[in-house]
Formats: sequence, C-alpha cells, structure tokens
Amino acid sequence: MTGLAFGQAPPPSLPLRFLLAAPAWGVVAGAWLALHGTEIMASRWTPATLVLVHVLALGVLGNAMLGSLVQFLPVAAGSPMPGRRAVPALHLAFNAGIAALLPALVPGTAVPASLAAVLLGGSLCAFATLALAGLARGSGPVATRAGIAAALLALLATMAMGLRLLAARHGWLGPLAWPLVDLHAATGIGGWMLGLLVAVGATAMPMLQGTAAWTTRQVAIAWAMLATALVVAAAAAAGAVPARAWRVVALPLAPLALAAWWRQWWAPHHRGPVLRRFWASGCIGLLFAVAIAAWPGPLAFDRTLAVAALVLAVALPLLVVGMLLEIVAFLAWIRLRQQVPRGTRIPGVGSLFPGPDKRRVWTLHVLASLATVAAVAQPTIAGAAGIAMAWAYAATLRGAWRCWRTPLSS
Repeated sequence: MTGLAFGQAPPPSLPLRFLLAAPAWGVVAGAWLALHGTEIMASRWTPATLVLVHVLALGVLGNAMLGSLVQFLPVAAGSPMPGRRAVPALHLAFNAGIAALLPALVPGTAVPASLAAVLLGGSLCAFATLALAGLARGSGPVATRAGIAAALLALLATMAMGLRLLAARHGWLGPLAWPLVDLHAATGIGGWMLGLLVAVGATAMPMLQGTAAWTTRQVAIAWAMLATALVVAAAAAAGAVPARAWRVVALPLAPLALAAWWRQWWAPHHRGPVLRRFWASGCIGLLFAVAIAAWPGPLAFDRTLAVAALVLAVALPLLVVGMLLEIVAFLAWIRLRQQVPRGTRIPGVGSLFPGPDKRRVWTLHVLASLATVAAVAQPTIAGAAGIAMAWAYAATLRGAWRCWRTPLSS
C-alpha cells in the first residue's frame, strides 16, 4: 500500500454507496433478463434489450466506476475531488435518473424521459466537472491524470449523444440523419469504460496483482489505439468510410486484453489470486468479442448481440466486479483503521474479505457469463441465464456488505 495518500482518502461511505448500488442493479439486470429473455435475444432494438443494456452500462458498470473514482482520485492519483459533500446527492440523482430512464426507453412515456434527462445529465456533468477540477490541480502521475481526464471527457460525450438519442426517440428534436446509436455505444465502451480501466489499471494492477509497472509510453499507446478506434467509429457513423469499418473498432480490445493477461501471467510478485481470475476471465471475454466481431463470414447467431453480451454482460463486469471486491475490502480496512486507537493491531486488507467468499463470487459470475453467452445462440435458456446473473450479483452484494460490516463487530 506504499505510495497511497491515506490522509486524503474520503469517508469510506462515499465510494461505498456507489459500489453497493452496482451489484444491486446487477440483480435487477438478471431479473429483467429472466423475465424478458426471449424478447431481448430477438433483436438489439427491442425496448427490453435497450433496458437491459442501460441497466448494465449505467447501473452496474456506471456505479462501480464512479465509486472507484471517488476513492482512486485522492488516494492513488493525488487529485482530491472538490465539493465531495455533494457526492451523496450526485449518487442519489444518478441512480434516480437510471430508474427514470428505463421506462423512458419505452415510447409514450415523456415525463420519465424528461426527468431522466435532467437527473442523469445533471449528475454526470457535475461529477465529471468536479473530477476534472481535481485532476487539473492534482499532484499524481501525469499519465494517470491525463488518462482519467480523457475517460471523463468520453463520458460527457457519451452522455450528450445519449440525451440527443432520447430527444429523438421522444420527438423533442427531429430525427437523426446518421446512426448515432453505434457511436454512442462505441464512445461509452471504448472511451469511458476501457479508457478508465487503462488509466486506473496502470496503477492498480502493480499494486493489487504484483505486475510490472506500466510506463507512460505504454499507457499512451493504449490510449492511442482506443482513440483511433473511436475516430474510425465516428467516420463509419457519418458514412465517410464503409459501414464494415465498424468491425475494426473492436480490434484494440485484443492487444489490451492480451497485454493485461500477459502482465498477470508474468507478474514479478503474484498477489490477489481471485482478482487475477476475474481479470483473466474478463480478458478472455474481450478476446472472444473481438473474434466474433472480426469474423469475415456469416454466423449462426446475431453477431451484434453476441459482441454486446460478451462485452457488456461478461468481460467488463468481470473486470469491474473483481476490482469492486478489492476496493470494498480496502474501504473496510480504512474504516477499521479510523475506529481503533492508534497503535492497535488491525487485520490486513486481504483478511477482511475472505478468499473462499471471493472465489465463490467469481465462480457464480463465470457460470452466469457462460449461460448468458449461450442464450444468444439458444434464447430458450435466457430465463435460466437471468436467474444465474441475478444470483451472482446477489452473492456479490451480500459478500460486499458482510465485508463492510465486519469491522463493526470485530
């Protein structure tokens, strides 16, 4: 834990509220898949599919990543967020906005749509502004701060496109002249989610998994690949290049996944064995997504649904949930450290979230991931896949809550 600015850490309850909301939304996602699995697997454009995508992207991944930033910025990036007293209100507004957005994805519900636009747009703009202000005056590594700033700018761009799509869907503005949906998805996944994982992972992987340190040049190369993919995505959406160029957008996922896997395999110091399993599984999911996206011939299943399932329901959740478990244990350790008198011996971070509990959560997520991918080819098992997903996230929530409450009873 050397090099971490514990004195700048926010109250542990601030990031925790986001981190507990993430698996709670995961239970909702699993229940929704169990109830509407056949409709979801029929097309990417059905209202049921759009709801599931946004529950995963905003509810699960969004909460986990925003909560991680609340903790990571001051402690590891040397960039405390100003106005952190507003974080509870931003958390409430963000999650209320998600709840309002879901019915707004069904045509004919204008009131929830306007409410969702205000709550989601306002909370994300405020969060990104505060985080960027902290980064601008921070003292952490320049590459880390620049990478996080770029990811936050991608988040704002994704949000702006999402609001434009919502306005078109409900008739507030005219129809779109070019396919903004795909660019919205590419910017959110490639710029915000993967961009943030690259920026944070460059610091977190050596610390939590014992890998070799990432150099500034390596982080810059990773971001250059993501930026190039986003430029191609924008050109394809605008019709400047053939639509088939969309397949190129997925290609940077392969070297990033291979680099992460390689660093774990050849780590000088093997730490966090369960986190390594989560990340190895997530990297495998990304590689399969690239293979399906780039496959030249026809497939026996919907290519877009398969790639979306592998990225949004399998790979990214595995990467993020693995980190979430570690961060919750770290928050519990900080809380315990604040409670006991100075000089009192306290348990290590690794003992607060027992290894068997983490392995159980990993196993459930892998089983749910396999079932979800299989449901793309065989929609009749989508209900079972949804139950498995809900079970996995319920176990994640239960384990995280038990870890958090343990210091109070110790």
